[in-house]
Amino acid sequence: MIPDSADNPIENPQKFSPASERQSSDWDVKNAPKNYISLVFSQGGSVIFAFASVFLLTRVLGSDGYGSVVAIIAASQVAQVLVNWTSFSLVRFGVDEFVETQKIARTFWVRFAILAVNMVLAILLAKIWYPSYATWLNFLPSTYWLVFAHFGAMAFWIHIQLSLQGAKMAKVQGFLLMIERIVILCLLLVSYGLHKLYPMTAIICYVAASSSMTLVGLYMLRSYIWTKFTVDFAFFKKIIVYSLPLLPFTLVGYFSSGSIDTVFISIFLSIPDLGVYSVAAQMNGILMQLPTLANSLLIPLFITLEKENRSSKIKRYFSDVLPTMTLFWSVLCSIAAFVGFYTLQPIFGDEFSQAIVPFCVLVAAAAVSFPVLVGYSALSHAVSDTYVAMFAAIFSALANIFLNFLLIPRYGMLGCAWSTVIAYSVSVVCFGALLRRSGKINLSWIAQSLLPAIGGAVIFTLTGEAYWSLLMCVAIAAIVAYIHHDSLTVAVQFLKNQFENR
Repeated sequence: MIPDSADNPIENPQKFSPASERQSSDWDVKNAPKNYISLVFSQGGSVIFAFASVFLLTRVLGSDGYGSVVAIIAASQVAQVLVNWTSFSLVRFGVDEFVETQKIARTFWVRFAILAVNMVLAILLAKIWYPSYATWLNFLPSTYWLVFAHFGAMAFWIHIQLSLQGAKMAKVQGFLLMIERIVILCLLLVSYGLHKLYPMTAIICYVAASSSMTLVGLYMLRSYIWTKFTVDFAFFKKIIVYSLPLLPFTLVGYFSSGSIDTVFISIFLSIPDLGVYSVAAQMNGILMQLPTLANSLLIPLFITLEKENRSSKIKRYFSDVLPTMTLFWSVLCSIAAFVGFYTLQPIFGDEFSQAIVPFCVLVAAAAVSFPVLVGYSALSHAVSDTYVAMFAAIFSALANIFLNFLLIPRYGMLGCAWSTVIAYSVSVVCFGALLRRSGKINLSWIAQSLLPAIGGAVIFTLTGEAYWSLLMCVAIAAIVAYIHHDSLTVAVQFLKNQFENR
């Protein structure tokens, strides 16, 4: 499907619009600080309202009831695996199309057609995987409709979110995510006020919020997708070929992520333990949103730079800027663990006090994931090397599954947290090695920049004291910064220039 505008891309000066300004990589670089600050502001609001929703659910439902909510969402994520393997094509080819035509119509509708087919297949295949999954997570078959209501709402909402990224409208996406969190909290409060807040009604609130934001996002995209187009089988094939390595990546990636941890905790521990661990995982997930936001800006930037044959800027970013930011992020993650050590129990109550230990280890996973979220993943998609993500997911999943079997029965939630940290570490190593092997990046000091957070997590595991953990992190960070002070200076100057030119 090719929009008619593709025949004569951006040759009419009288048709200049705000969208045309966003077509250049200069716009991405110039507006990166402003866009990121806007996203951080929106995400800050999202974090506050998401935190409030988790607080309300844990207080009202307890660890058992909240564990049931998490289990239903986890089952929905299994179905998501079967349909979201083509989702990144919305960004990869959406940005390409937007740079050429100021539209994303062909990418949007081709991927929508693929999504619809995949959703039908996922529902048909549910008879194979759903009964066993329901047994593992200890919920009744009657929750089937809740699982697939959440699945359908999230599938379409993700389609809209990545389409907004394809049109370089990341700020709009961030704002809508914040509004979604507000709607969820409001609906939960209404249910609570009516004395009808149960696991089932909580899921309905999540579904209603996602569905409403899908409609709003569709309206925001109207000028980019409602245009004439023609069927183009070659473009359809291009999306499939690009996405095929992402099918095993998405499937295997599920086993390397926190989603599969819900199954192992349910089997080896209990549903109340799942509720407790999920609080730690959610708080860590909130922390990881900051690098995830940067990823939403880097993918369009890298794609545009590649299209303009300016890959030297990309290599400079990976040699100095990314390691520097990773080092600072490692320290911030350890500070977050220190704060969480003293605040999680007063906030969530004694019933969730056991979430402190896994959280203080999981922050190391948030640190380790930083190079992937703020560089490696974006680059692999920009250059269409999707096989990199596939292999990273395979080895990461194997590590996560093996370590969950090995560590959870013996160490409980602490073992699960360390399984996640190690699985993320395997993913980073695979991404870095494969991208360097293909010549896309140069050797840098990424590994050293991750040592502060990992060292802090090790000390916490051995001592159980947050202040010793933070002290170790700061000490290692100071040593690494001294060794690589030249690279730090280059990176700080680069970032300073970007902010001064915004």
